[in-house]
Parts: sequence; structure tokens; C-alpha cells
Amino acid sequence: MKTIENYKFRDMILKIGKKAVKEAQARSLANGVPNVFSRDGVPYFQMPSGEITSTIPKEYKGVFS
Repeated sequence: MKTIENYKFRDMILKIGKKAVKEAQARSLANGVPNVFSRDGVPYFQMPSGEITSTIPKEYKGVFS
């Protein structure tokens, strides 16, 4: 049976995870590495400049071919 404590614990874990992902994405962009996202199986890349593109950057040519 789910209790309020379970929901609070779940919310705390999700909050920590979201913060960690945002920090990792910011570090990647600061180091010049594009972030990769996918929508309906199509990869999109957030470039360090902030541009979002579906063009595969050189860093990922061997991965997405």
C-alpha cells in the first residue's frame, strides 16, 4: 500500500535526479560537447551555442551513421 511517505520519497529521488541531469548537461555544454535528445526515434543535438539541430555533429559521426 502506498503511503504519503512513499510519495515524498519518490518526489525527493526525482528532484535529485533532475538536478543531476541538468548539472551534467551544463557541464557537457561548457566542455564543448553537444547534448543528445531523441523524439520519436529522431536524434536532436543541443550544441554548446544553444542551437538545437538534427544534423549530426562531428563528435557523434561514428555513433549515428
